[in-house]
Amino acid sequence: METTTESVKPFVEDGELQTPFMVYTNQGIIWGKLPHSELIQPSRILLGVTVPEYVTLLEAQALFLEPNFAGKAIRHSQIMVPSRTILGYNLMPPQKDQLDYDPTEPNRKMAPVTVYMGALMVKGNLRISEITSVKTTVEVTKADFISLYDIEVCHPNNPKMSPVRSNMGYFRLNNLLIAE
Repeated sequence: METTTESVKPFVEDGELQTPFMVYTNQGIIWGKLPHSELIQPSRILLGVTVPEYVTLLEAQALFLEPNFAGKAIRHSQIMVPSRTILGYNLMPPQKDQLDYDPTEPNRKMAPVTVYMGALMVKGNLRISEITSVKTTVEVTKADFISLYDIEVCHPNNPKMSPVRSNMGYFRLNNLLIAE
């Protein structure tokens, strides 16, 4: 009698893809594989009209942070993160996101900013009009999330934690401290 072992992927439906993904909350950083339909761009998951109640990450790890402490990552087969608690997210390096703007668009510039989310600090660039400021752009923006480019996420009080670098990330505007 012949026996076969079939590889079973828990929590994944037929036709779903998995993309390495990171989310940032007040509690810390959570990363894993985001299951999604091939019709959905994973980095746009919280930007549309049909935002899920929870973002589920498979083969997930969570690193809980305090202002002066970062412990060891905790592993789980899946972690479901309430979407409303997500302060920021990006594709997990070395994955690169498709730019959400036309680099040849005239009258636009990249403005360097530093963003604070709980114990985390993000350095990156905000794409704004050449005739406006970061302050004005932030004040008139109606979107829940802003895009930052060429980001570096770190824990400023824990130099042992390596920075996370990504070409692009999305951050919940009304939960950030933004500095120029």
